[in-house]
Amino acid sequence: MEPLEEKNIGMEKKQKSEASSFYQEVFSFIKILFVVLLFLWVMHTFVIEGYEVWGPSMMTTLSEGDRIIVFKLPCVLKNFPYLPESWKIHEGDIVVFQGKDRNERRYVKRVVAMLPSSGKVVNASGIKNHEYPIKKVEYSNSKVYVNNRVIEENYLNPHLSSSNEEDVVYLHPGEYYVLGDNRKNSKDSRIFGPILEEQIIGKAIFRFWPLSKIGRL
Repeated sequence: MEPLEEKNIGMEKKQKSEASSFYQEVFSFIKILFVVLLFLWVMHTFVIEGYEVWGPSMMTTLSEGDRIIVFKLPCVLKNFPYLPESWKIHEGDIVVFQGKDRNERRYVKRVVAMLPSSGKVVNASGIKNHEYPIKKVEYSNSKVYVNNRVIEENYLNPHLSSSNEEDVVYLHPGEYYVLGDNRKNSKDSRIFGPILEEQIIGKAIFRFWPLSKIGRL
């Protein structure tokens, strides 16, 4: 027969081994959980974020209840010299931005004219001079004119593109002129003026809901 004392020692070693293995598994789980949560936080804070569209101002491109993914990295890395051109915000892109009051809600609109903070200073006639405004943007007769030239907006629904507003502004570096695609019913730069570059959270790149309309924007 096995001595009782040796048997107890063996059981204690086995219990200690099992306890050690359990703690190792718990510690490994906590590490994995921490890495996953950190990854999700980084993605949500700096890379992408999901939004639900509220209101009719972007019809028919976006409808109320649509859910979109916003790519935030172009704004986070806006001063990075090697940012891929396709990542950058361009005229015609749909963006989400913070209202001018930090307590104000966020908006989704389309950039129709812009002058990034790194842009060159030229006036509407093309004369280089830091005392001149950069770009002249005019909204008249339901058309948008940039430096006195009408821009093509093939994304608009003809039934929603006409409105009676008139507006003329001069963009300076770091300013963006944004409009809703539903020009009849949109609170945009015609009302609150150009937005600042730092207000922009990111550009809408993908609609994931409803499934019948899923796809790139």
